[in-house]
Amino acid sequence: MQLNRIIALVLVAVCFISATFGIQRRQMDEALNLKKVLDRDRLELVSLDGVITGARASASGAMAVRDRLRELIEEDSVKGVLLSINSPGGTVGASKELYAAVKDLSEKKPVVVSMLDQATSGGYYTASSATKIYANAGTLTGSIGVILSGFNAKELLSKVGIQAQTIKTGPYKDIFSSFRDLSDPERQLLQDLLQSTYQEFITDVAKGRKLDLEVVRKLADGRIYTGSQAKENKLVDAIGTLDEAVVDLRTLARKKFNLPETKELPIRKSPASFERLLDQLLNHAGVSIALPFFDVVGNGKISGAIADQLTSKLAGQNMQMGNYDPPVLLMPSWFN
Repeated sequence: MQLNRIIALVLVAVCFISATFGIQRRQMDEALNLKKVLDRDRLELVSLDGVITGARASASGAMAVRDRLRELIEEDSVKGVLLSINSPGGTVGASKELYAAVKDLSEKKPVVVSMLDQATSGGYYTASSATKIYANAGTLTGSIGVILSGFNAKELLSKVGIQAQTIKTGPYKDIFSSFRDLSDPERQLLQDLLQSTYQEFITDVAKGRKLDLEVVRKLADGRIYTGSQAKENKLVDAIGTLDEAVVDLRTLARKKFNLPETKELPIRKSPASFERLLDQLLNHAGVSIALPFFDVVGNGKISGAIADQLTSKLAGQNMQMGNYDPPVLLMPSWFN
């Protein structure tokens, strides 16, 4: 009886060890197969959706896209990038970050933009430094310009007996206050600010599209163009669908890297990194306290990637609650 128990225990142990090694082997094989897929020459699809801001709201938000475009500069297996844009524009700083990332990437490998419903203002700014731009005939694009707006509620507040009391360190610190009229010096200061940013906008577009600056200036009066009108004005290169843009990108990539026509170059959607997934989770969950993620060495410190995400998230919430400064410069399209 004792011998039978020993034999049974040995068999269980052998089965457990075999199963463990089998699972590990399968996981290793899957990892190797995935690595082979990722390391093969390919194209990559990156999607930019929604309003362009410096906030890290989702994997297809501006900063996550900027980060991925920067990563792709160093990924030798990626021979070309398709950037799908569906955005009405947004803040100046984030739009400039995207423009620069697309520009730097297009110097290393072809970047083709496919515009969907709209790619206006900051969305167009981002696209303008790409190797080639596709739009659908009915895509809304253009709206090249900068806006800074506020509101004056002085008369309304006065009617209900509310008066502002402001202590400031300089004449412009409460510029764009909703409690008073905008003074002439303030208006001139803001107009100069807008003109400076506008000049940089159209200069970058002219460089990206290889157009004369004055030609761009005439087109950049804030108006919106359809894809067909944009093609006529050389703001985009071709009218076509996302699939047609992929075909063209594949041709450009083969030519850039001297690849044979038989080279498949499959396209895959850009994966979300752990940091981007965590950031998206925090955004939807509205996290306002630290989470118990610790590094593997057990020294009680929050790991770097997670700490950065938590810090930026919490700091963003605090700034949102206590920020009374004027609105930022925007590159939006107000067409809905």
